[in-house]
This record gives sequence, C-alpha cells and structure tokens, in this order.
Amino acid sequence: MIKVIRIDHRLLHGQVIFAWTKSQGIERIIVIDNQTANDDFKKMSLKLSKPADIKLSVFSVEQALERIDKINALKSTTMIIFGNVTETAQVVPHFKGIKEVNYGGVPERPNTKKFSNAIYLTPDEVEESKKLKELGFELYMQQVPTSKRESLNSLI
Repeated sequence: MIKVIRIDHRLLHGQVIFAWTKSQGIERIIVIDNQTANDDFKKMSLKLSKPADIKLSVFSVEQALERIDKINALKSTTMIIFGNVTETAQVVPHFKGIKEVNYGGVPERPNTKKFSNAIYLTPDEVEESKKLKELGFELYMQQVPTSKRESLNSLI
C-alpha cells in the first residue's frame, strides 16, 4: 500500500526519512530516479543510509512503469521518493488510490521561482505540477511530518 509519495532531490537523508518512516509506519521505500538507478555507487549509498528494518528498491522511471502493477499491489506500507518533478509527473498518474504528492525538497536553480524555503520550481516544473493538479492530485509542501503542511495547488 502506497502511503506517501515525496519529491526530494536528496532522496534518502537523515532525520527526514527517519521522521517520515516512523510517523507513517513505513516498511518499504521505493526510490524512482533515473540518475540514481544507473549509478551503482549511489544505489549502494542509499542502501547504507536506509533504516535497517525497511526494504529498499531503486528504479528508473522505465523500470518503475514496467513494475507498476506490482507496486500498486504491494501489501507493505510504502513510501515512494522521486528525485525531481519531471520523473514524478511521468509515474504518479499510474499509481492507484494515490491522491497526494509531498513536495519536500526541490532545489534553487537558474530560472526557478520560490514557493517555500525548500521548493523552487522552473516554469516546466510548474506546468508538470499543474497537470498533476488537473488530474486531481493534492500537491503540498512539507519538510517533516511535524512541520506545517502548505498547499502548492493554491500557488500554481
């Protein structure tokens, strides 16, 4: 069962992952990120940084789409983490029963607009986010479960 979908360019990292996994009862994490899926060192680093009692899978967008039925059928409480908005927009519409996407960390880059202290979107990312919103997804910004949840839908 997919419980949380998060966009975070840092993928798995310290207290954020521990806070989310504990607060949501996460048993499995799936990272969907083309760059990481094709980098054995990054995959090894993620495996070392995850909580010991949590299963981890790392997929490219293509691999995730090939496995979409299996991902949708998972019984374990699952958190899916994407490294960027573009790859999120390619996969999220294929998930069943999911209606929310957490924007946790999208870095400042050239030509980005600030939406929160941790969310900066390019014009293309705003358009991709609008498409998700039009499909009925609630897009929200929240760093950790104890911080204030802010709607991104109302800002795009």
